[in-house]
Amino acid sequence: MWKKRILCLVLVLCSILVLSSCQKKETFMTLDQQQQLQQQQQQTASQSSDAQNLFGETALPQQNTIDDFDSGDYDPSQEEGGDEEFLETLSNIVDVQTPAPTMKSEYAGATPVLVDPIDKPTPTPLPPLTFNYEKYEASALHLTFEGPAGWVKDDSMPDTYILTNPTAGVDYAAQLSIQLVPVDKARNKNELIKEVKSRLDEIGGTCLKYERSQTAGRKFMNVDGVYANYKATTLDGAKIAGRMIISCVNKTLYILHVSYPQGYTSVYVDNVYDKFRHTVKIIDTTAAAATKTN
Repeated sequence: MWKKRILCLVLVLCSILVLSSCQKKETFMTLDQQQQLQQQQQQTASQSSDAQNLFGETALPQQNTIDDFDSGDYDPSQEEGGDEEFLETLSNIVDVQTPAPTMKSEYAGATPVLVDPIDKPTPTPLPPLTFNYEKYEASALHLTFEGPAGWVKDDSMPDTYILTNPTAGVDYAAQLSIQLVPVDKARNKNELIKEVKSRLDEIGGTCLKYERSQTAGRKFMNVDGVYANYKATTLDGAKIAGRMIISCVNKTLYILHVSYPQGYTSVYVDNVYDKFRHTVKIIDTTAAAATKTN
């Protein structure tokens, strides 16, 4: 009886030892497999890194601060997204200085149209102009003044003196005319405004296109005058512009008109129109004739 009990106890102990041995063996196998797995992962990562460098690509350096971008090693082309994304971002930029117009709901989401595209062709610059001056005498008008040298004069009319540029600039020969018109009484500012508008609109009526500015005041012949600018397209297609100023002295209207090719407004105003205003003088033709006779 005791022998059977001892035998059973021995068998139980042996079973325990066998199970314990198997568990330890299984634990050791698991650790080995984990180590092998880690080694395989490292090898795979190394192979993957080598594969990326086959075409000369260089891995990005670690960026610790923004200042590293200026070190010369940073290659922005390695970032995700290309020029297409950058250009699309630019196309969506809105000038913050210009408030966006209110859009009706039926137009929401519509593609905006550029009113003044950036690729608008640059106009061809006009050739520069230079002026030399000489003294002109309009004896029938009792006036002397300085104007561009070499211009062709026309004093065939008793009340008008005209100078014309013999060389057409661009598509039109510039012209200066001074006209004297006797009136029954002195003209005030409002009457001078009407006179300027009426005369310029009469010129515009002979043109294909015409646009006149508002009037303004300025001294002319040492009194208050009124002037206005205009631009037009003539019947033969020439694009012209000009300025007219009128004043009234001793019941006489002095009407100065300077016309020129469009694009040269500041040139002719500064060098022809203003030159006349600053140099014109009324002369006593009777005294001058007497001096010549003596």
